[in-house]
Amino acid sequence: MQNETRVNLKHLLEDIRDSYTSSLEEVILTELVANALDSKAANINLIVDDQAQVLRCVDDGQGMKRAVLRDYHNIASTSKQRGLGIGFAGVGAKLSLLLAAKVVTESKGGRGSRCATEWRLTSPYRAPWKFTPFSGQVKTARGTAASIYFSDNQSHLLQPDFVRQTVIKHFYPLLNDKIYSELLRWFYKKPVNFFVNNEPIRLPEADQPALQNWFKVSLGPARHPAGIGFLARTETPGNWLENFLGKKIIAASLPAGLYISTFGKIIKGGWEWLGLIPRNADKLSGIVEIPALSEILTTNKNDFLTDAVALKKYYKFRKAVQEAVLPILQSLGEDRAEPALEPAKLIKPLSRIISGALNNLLPDFPELEGLINAKRAPALGKIEEPESASKTLSGYEKRDKDKDTDVVKRGPNRPAPAGIADKTKTQAIRAKTSGLKITLNDITDAPDMILGRIIDDALTVNTQHPAWLKAKQQGLEEYHILVVVAAVLSQFLENQKSPQEFLNRFLQAWAETEEPAKAGKLF
Repeated sequence: MQNETRVNLKHLLEDIRDSYTSSLEEVILTELVANALDSKAANINLIVDDQAQVLRCVDDGQGMKRAVLRDYHNIASTSKQRGLGIGFAGVGAKLSLLLAAKVVTESKGGRGSRCATEWRLTSPYRAPWKFTPFSGQVKTARGTAASIYFSDNQSHLLQPDFVRQTVIKHFYPLLNDKIYSELLRWFYKKPVNFFVNNEPIRLPEADQPALQNWFKVSLGPARHPAGIGFLARTETPGNWLENFLGKKIIAASLPAGLYISTFGKIIKGGWEWLGLIPRNADKLSGIVEIPALSEILTTNKNDFLTDAVALKKYYKFRKAVQEAVLPILQSLGEDRAEPALEPAKLIKPLSRIISGALNNLLPDFPELEGLINAKRAPALGKIEEPESASKTLSGYEKRDKDKDTDVVKRGPNRPAPAGIADKTKTQAIRAKTSGLKITLNDITDAPDMILGRIIDDALTVNTQHPAWLKAKQQGLEEYHILVVVAAVLSQFLENQKSPQEFLNRFLQAWAETEEPAKAGKLF
């Protein structure tokens, strides 16, 4: 008797669907377009035929030859590499099996290659497909046409307006002339044109660039260019005639919030991801395009990865976007900055103590490095290396009090602590130290009462929170600040790490950090 491994294909497709935050119809359409872009298509035509109950995505990309099209029907197959595209393994056509009566794919792969297949889901365990005659839906020399046939006309995918708005919602940067000409043209050699039933898709605000407040995102002291974006008011008054006629002036056909995209595909939006909430957050919208973030996209390109390396990269760009956006918010009168309620000299000593504690935790929580502005500090003293590998120690040994110079031994995989240099080198080692700044301010723009938040490398303790008021009344401000710092930073840990464990480790590191001599209480 022959055994057979059976996979519930329908459940597998439903699991893939559930990894997205958008509706299934949006996901199907978005992935069809994304895979067309990955195939280097310059023209993407979305044909809606409600009479025949079919949605067809036709592109002029590289197309597929017969062998590639055969592998395309393997539900789990993918040749996509992270950082080199925004589509996910042809999943648009695959997920459409959940809605469609059948899916027909035709492709020209060059050198006269023409092939076509018909695919359907007949049961939870079976998705048979077969090669069919090429019908000529692809008119260009190369390209692909994916046709989704529905059993009824109730699907949103058979509504031209829904298709048009979905393209704008998910691929806004490719429709914006300025973003393309200044940035995306380096990644797409030809301008990308979208059509619905052969009619070009244009942004309603295409003639209103002056209403958009543009900014550029730069990294590091050298200010390396990394992205471009704008902010605009969603409600802009027109001239007297436009107001009289009731004509709405559109500056950005995006919902309220700042949207972040990579390679022209919007990944997430809102204000929470940025950590900045404008005074009138529901009346401001905009977008920022950062191609480099494609390297840390999840497999389905629907969000960003949350491992330590990816988080460090994400926080670095997040901080750069904050720096670029804040002047725009200030110019629009939308910033929430308030003067500090306590003199800086009172909080500075505690900031140094907390920074020292965080510096000791960075080897175990490296994902926080980019968030708290870890930097290199000048090294002092010397380091004594072990005589041999067999004598290498795994941790720091206590200082030798008999020496005139402080000497510390360290293991081969442990970085030198702050203020330590390697005596075998002519140039001092600069150890990583945290540059977290702590401020005491009222936070009035958060939807819920929050303990604090971090913007750029400054962590703000909310002085309107009842817990702060009680702590101040009882002289427990320092302990309250410690808890707030731990609570805020714990939101940015890798998923598998415990916030409780981080709090415990942080308080332990704070207790073991030497405090500078001071007279009296901190506050």
